[in-house]
Amino acid sequence: MIRRAIVAVFAAALLVLAPSAALGYSEDDFDVTVSTTNPAPGEAFTVTVTAPSGTDVTLTVTSDDANVGDDDILIAGTKALTKTAVDGQAVFSVTLLEEGAYDLVATDAEGNVLDTITVVVGDGSGAPVTTDGGAAGLPETGATATPLIIGGALLLLVGAAAIYFTRRMKVSA
Repeated sequence: MIRRAIVAVFAAALLVLAPSAALGYSEDDFDVTVSTTNPAPGEAFTVTVTAPSGTDVTLTVTSDDANVGDDDILIAGTKALTKTAVDGQAVFSVTLLEEGAYDLVATDAEGNVLDTITVVVGDGSGAPVTTDGGAAGLPETGATATPLIIGGALLLLVGAAAIYFTRRMKVSA
C-alpha cells in the first residue's frame, strides 16, 4: 500500500516537472532587425542579428539589378561579413551606393538561413522593422499553454485512477 502511494507521488512529480523542463527551450534564438528598409543611396544603416553570444553570424548582401555592381555594396568594404555575436548581438553597418533592390541574408555558422530581408534604396522613407522568416510580422508574446493543459489533464487522470483502485481494493477486502 505504501509502495503504491510512493509510486503515485513519484509519477505525479514526473508529470509536473516534465512540461516545465520542456518550456526551458526557446523556439527561436535568432532575430534580425534592420534600422531602415528604404535608405538613401550612400546612407549607412545597421543590421542587428540577435543570437546567442559566441555564435558566428554571416550577413551577405546581393542584388539582381543590372545597374548594381559589387562595388556598390559595402559591409566594411565587402559584400559578405562574418561576425561573432557579443552580448547576444552581431551588429553590421551596411552602405548601399546605388539605387535598387537588395537582399540581405543572415546565416549561422552552419550556413542555415536565419532571415532574408529586402532593402530598397531610393525613394520613400524607411522605418525600423523587425522581420521573422523574411516577412514583417507581429512580435511573439505570451506562452504556449498546451503542455501545461496536457500535464494537468494527466494529473487528473492519475488522481482518478488512484481513487478508483483504492476504492476497488476496499470493496474486495
